[in-house]
Amino acid sequence: MKKVLFIATISLTLLASCRESNKNKDVENQNTETILSPEEMSQREDSLEIVREENRRLDSIQQVKSHGHAH
Repeated sequence: MKKVLFIATISLTLLASCRESNKNKDVENQNTETILSPEEMSQREDSLEIVREENRRLDSIQQVKSHGHAH
């Protein structure tokens, strides 16, 4: 019985130590920030706006096809 408890304790300790290292890696990944120049920011905003307009247009077309008019 003592062997089983000893093995279980060692196993849980190893699992807990592996889990902590993964948390530390995640925290390091979250702390890194990407700094973009104002030009890159405006380019990304422009591309997002184009994608939004395209999605809106496709949604309107789909609404017209499905029930005859867009909302």
